[in-house]
Amino acid sequence: MRIPILMPQLGESIAEATIVRLEVAPGAVVQADQEIMEVETQKATMSVTIPCSGTVAELHCRIGDSYPVGATLGFLTVTADEAARAGLAPIDSPPPAASPS
Repeated sequence: MRIPILMPQLGESIAEATIVRLEVAPGAVVQADQEIMEVETQKATMSVTIPCSGTVAELHCRIGDSYPVGATLGFLTVTADEAARAGLAPIDSPPPAASPS
């Protein structure tokens, strides 16, 4: 099962953050609450952790790029038990592509 790695809400007035360091690569086995990247806002530099144990399946973010809160930065492959323990809904397949306007 796959769950998204999301840019977290880093503060009440923070709308986006810039990736300054990646601690993992696709294929890495990670544990719940492990720091996987460091991001910087106008106010501070903070670590981003993951909610449950699994394997980093994909990363869609790059060092130096900024992403809004809630943006999908990548995906973890996790067991159903891990997803349930973290209270997360797994994504079994990507959402349908949006049709052009």
